[in-house]
Amino acid sequence: MKRVLFSLVFILCALSLFSQSYREVRIYVPPIDGIGAIDDMAYFYKQITSELILQNRSLGKTRSTSDYTITGRLMPLSEVEGITLPRGSERDENILFIELFDNIHDQEVGTQFITYRGWPDESTDESLAVIIYNMVAGIPDLIDSQIGGETWRYKTLYLNLGFLWVPRVYSGDYQSVNVASVGVEVNVDFHFLSFMGVKAGAKLTQDVVVLYANSSKSYSDMILEFPVAISFILRPAELLLLEPYIGASFNISLLGTTLPFPLSWMAGVNLGFKAGIGIITIDPRFTMDFNKSYITSNAVSYWRYTINLGIGYKIGFIDKKR
Repeated sequence: MKRVLFSLVFILCALSLFSQSYREVRIYVPPIDGIGAIDDMAYFYKQITSELILQNRSLGKTRSTSDYTITGRLMPLSEVEGITLPRGSERDENILFIELFDNIHDQEVGTQFITYRGWPDESTDESLAVIIYNMVAGIPDLIDSQIGGETWRYKTLYLNLGFLWVPRVYSGDYQSVNVASVGVEVNVDFHFLSFMGVKAGAKLTQDVVVLYANSSKSYSDMILEFPVAISFILRPAELLLLEPYIGASFNISLLGTTLPFPLSWMAGVNLGFKAGIGIITIDPRFTMDFNKSYITSNAVSYWRYTINLGIGYKIGFIDKKR
């Protein structure tokens, strides 16, 4: 057990050190929309993305997984009202609006536009290149991986490693309490909906039973548990992921000293706080067997009531659409 705990602490420390890495800023460019010519929309989309690539910018695949978004909207100039036109512009021209949006802080950075008549020419391309260059000039090339907006709370899969303090109450002819038990746990969380998920894993804990008052005899065992639960996902603050859950645990004795009842019910809440590339988790939980457990050698029965207080580190994989 000590070796397992040491290995877990080492893994958590390594993850914390690794979390100080940086990554490229991602810019997402959706297809140009509006009521202009389809060929013009496709042309401007190609020109914008090509200009970003020339500036060594990384293109994102979706808005939710990118740091910034550049959108374009093409319209006939005659359809636009309330805008100051460049000198010499005519109403039979087209206008392309270009907007830069900060996804991390959920705010617009700026909007520019260019006008042209007929088909885009070299002067249009030059104007567009200048606009894109000026728009992204203030965007950093790299971003600290510890920040990244809300994406850390919107993953499809999470891997959670934790260690536990596991005080237990044994109630039979005599009631005893063991506050020295510890354990380790690994869980996989699958968020199949934005507000609901399922978690499953494995937990290894100590079990020390004292059945009689003033008795120095105890029965020690190691219990392997397989918890499965339904979780409800809440995001009440920018730095908090809250997951109350309820489920069941399947119990197996590894040493054969005791015969735990095979099935327990459990209820708890997993609190997550952003830290580095992942999430620090605090997990209080209550567990109770559905029926009595037994000492193997003498068939004495007792009830088990368990309080789990876990602390761990959780890493998310696969961004979820919001």
